[in-house]
Parts: sequence; C-alpha cells; structure tokens
Amino acid sequence: MENKLKFLTVEDYNLLFEKAQIETYDKNTIILKEGCACGSIYILRRGIVRVENAASGKGVAIAFLKPGDIFGEMSFLQEIPPSAKIVAEEPVEVLILEKTTLYSLLGSVPGLSARFYQSLAHNLSSRLRETSSLLSYVMGKMSYEPEFALGRTGFNGHNQIPPELISEIELFKKNLSAIEQNLRNKKLSEEEAQETVSRVCNMLVNSMREQIIHEPKIEQAIGTYVFRESFPFLMLSSFIDSAFRKPSECANDSYIVEILSQNEPEGDGHLGVYIDRWIRSIPTCLALKNRGNMITATLKELADNWSSPNAMPVTSLASGAASEILDLYFQTTPPNIKFTCIDLNHRHLARAANLARKIGCNDCLTFVQENVLLLAHNNNRMTIPPQQVVYSVSMSNYLRDRELISLLNWIYDHLLPNGTVILGNFHAANPDKVLLEHILEWHLIYRSAEQLEQIFAHSKFRSLPVEIESDEFGVELFAVCNKSW
Repeated sequence: MENKLKFLTVEDYNLLFEKAQIETYDKNTIILKEGCACGSIYILRRGIVRVENAASGKGVAIAFLKPGDIFGEMSFLQEIPPSAKIVAEEPVEVLILEKTTLYSLLGSVPGLSARFYQSLAHNLSSRLRETSSLLSYVMGKMSYEPEFALGRTGFNGHNQIPPELISEIELFKKNLSAIEQNLRNKKLSEEEAQETVSRVCNMLVNSMREQIIHEPKIEQAIGTYVFRESFPFLMLSSFIDSAFRKPSECANDSYIVEILSQNEPEGDGHLGVYIDRWIRSIPTCLALKNRGNMITATLKELADNWSSPNAMPVTSLASGAASEILDLYFQTTPPNIKFTCIDLNHRHLARAANLARKIGCNDCLTFVQENVLLLAHNNNRMTIPPQQVVYSVSMSNYLRDRELISLLNWIYDHLLPNGTVILGNFHAANPDKVLLEHILEWHLIYRSAEQLEQIFAHSKFRSLPVEIESDEFGVELFAVCNKSW
C-alpha cells in the first residue's frame, strides 16, 4: 500500500494503524455519504472505491481510489459535509481515524501534528495543482475536431458557381414547391409524394457531388451555395434540424443514433415528414442505426468464446448511453461480461446507469464520467484494470493521426495478452460525405483502410495484423487487432 501521508515516519504510521478502526465493506456499499456530516479520515487499505456526486448521477463514477489513497480529509479540515459519495467498487478494507482519537494522538505525540498536517497539505496541494493543470490544458489546448472553417462566407469561387448547379438548385426548389402545393390540394398520395421528394433530394446531392468532383478548388463555395439555397426546405425535417444542431463531438453521436433508432419520421409543414424519411434512408443513417446491432453481435460472439469463469472485461470509450451494451441484457442468456463505460456526458451515463438498475444488471457495468479525448492527448490520470476488449465506434472520426496513435497506445497498455481492440472510423469512400460535410456540417475525419493500417503500424500494435472491414453500406470501416503475446 502506497504511503500518501508523505511526511509521517514509520512509527507515526504504525501508531495511526494501531489506533484506527478497521472496517470492511461489500461491493456497492456506501462508505461516505455526500452531504452528511463526517469527522473522520479514511485510508483505503485494500480494494477499489469509486467517487460519485449527485451532479453526475447515481452510479456514475467521477474518479476511483486505490489502496493507500485518503478520503474525508477535506471534511475533517473544514468541518463541512463531504462534496462527494464514496462507494465500494469491490469488497474493500478501510482504516478509519475518528476525530477524537486523532486529536488525542496529535496532541500527545511530539511532532506528529506538524507532520500529519504537512502531509495533508501536500496531498491537497498536489491535487489542486493537477486539477489546475488539467483545466488549463483542456481550455487552452484541447480540440474536439479538426480545424475546419466554420464560417459560411468569403470562400474562393463564390462568384463562380457552375451554371449547371444553379439550374439544378432552381429545379429542386421548383419541384418541392410543386409537391407541397399538390399535397395541400390532396393531388398526391403519400407513396407518390415520398417517391418524388426522395428523387428530388437525391438529385440535388448527386449534382453537388459531381460539381465538387469537377471543381475541387471551389468545394467550400459550392457547398455553401447549396446549403443556403436548400436550407429552408431541408430544415423542415426534424432529423436534419437535430443533426445540424448537434455539437461536433463524439460525445453527442449516441444522441443521433438514439433518434434514428427510437423516433419515427416527422417534420413541419406538408413536406417535412417526407424529407425526414428521405434523410433517414441515406446510407449513413442506415449504417448508424444498424451500428449498435453489429457491436452487440460482436461482443456476444467474443463472450461465447471466453473460457475463463471470471467475467470478460470490456471497456467502451465514448460509450454514450451504452444502448448496444444494455441490449445484451435483454437477451435470454446475458453474457458473462464486466463492462466499463466511459464518456464525458454525465446525462447519457446517468440514464444508462438508471436503466441498468431497472433491468438488474448494474453489478455488471461500471459507468465513468471522464473526458476520453484526454487519452489521445497523453493528459489523463484514469486507470482501469487490464481488459480483454476495448472498443470505440466514433472517437476516430474526431482525432488527428497523432492523437489516434496516442489513443491506440493507451489501449495497447490496457489490454490483456491476446486482448482485442475494435475501432470504427468513417470510410473515406462514404457516399454521403458531401452531404454530411456541407449540409449537416458534420466535420469528421474520413480514412481509408490503408490509412488505418498505417496508424496501427505507428502505434504500439506495430506489425500485428489488422483486419479492416466495411459495413454493408460502405459508410464505416471497423478495424480489429489482437494484442499478440
């Protein structure tokens, strides 16, 4: 057990241990309650505990403490209730130094008081310094996406839009206006309206794609022109509205998947629902909707081949609401898996933790609120035990090559021998790329299979074979690599 009271002598430590109470706690037992008066200092002797607070949600960890770590010291020093809850992540043993006992020792043993308070001050100072450094790093250096131009004016070629595209845009607007009028007058059936709207919208996207291929130097100007002219029509779709307003970060990808999986097509006016059905039918939306089923099937297959009696440890990075994981527990035979779900969005985690409690699988899942992108910037203090599987289906879309290599190095270090990494990335040949980029403003990093192979080769996985396959829609690539031992 590491000594976290730096300035205490061996004799000091032995004396504290002799006078302390030794308590054991079962898994998920609350050791220290948030907001309840506490006058003791706790030293974790065996096991792991998690730190929770009400703001993040019940069952969502914001930190973990290991043997030797101290908690309750702030309440002891300031005589205020704890600002967080301490829960046993597994069976633990804790040394408890009650206030009266501790005061008696500090007052009777020469020099102990000075050494004890100096140790506490050192711990708190180190913690504050780490927090300040991390905050400064996040505020000043972190980037959640590549450096794309976010403006919609001043692009080269804005006065050189090809006449063919201008004609297509005018035809697009004319056709949709005519469809709307016919719907008002009840001259079109739903099937006819849907077929016509889908054809008109597809023609618009195809025309934009072709013009960008022919005039790549003015791509941004072409994309902006189409965006401006089509905006009043496309924004009638509920999904396009939500997708356009989605913050460009992986923490919000699960929100989009949830909309596609749970919500029915809807929109404003006579055209909205038809445009909504069209956008939901594009390959990217179909792939995102199907992504969870594919991951669920993969995890189930890996669990079926797991031979150890202990649960197979699996970590999901940027897990969101963890729907593909929870789906496993609605099956007749739940898998023998211990999941760790890590995400920045505490609302998604809290929702998943609440659902896990309702279906009785909360002992199989650990939810951790953490900025996963820090892993890719070598500025993270989070530790997890060795894992058999670590996967992420969305993070790669937001990470530059060097950041993705750093993330892979972190994954490599946290895999068991023969452990598996699964990494998803949008395909460079994604058929909806121009639509996502210029209409929905999803600024992602697309990669080919060759580029992903090179990234793995520059990481700690080096020459290990990487299997890369595309989904059936040609939208996403999934790279799988086993850590040979």
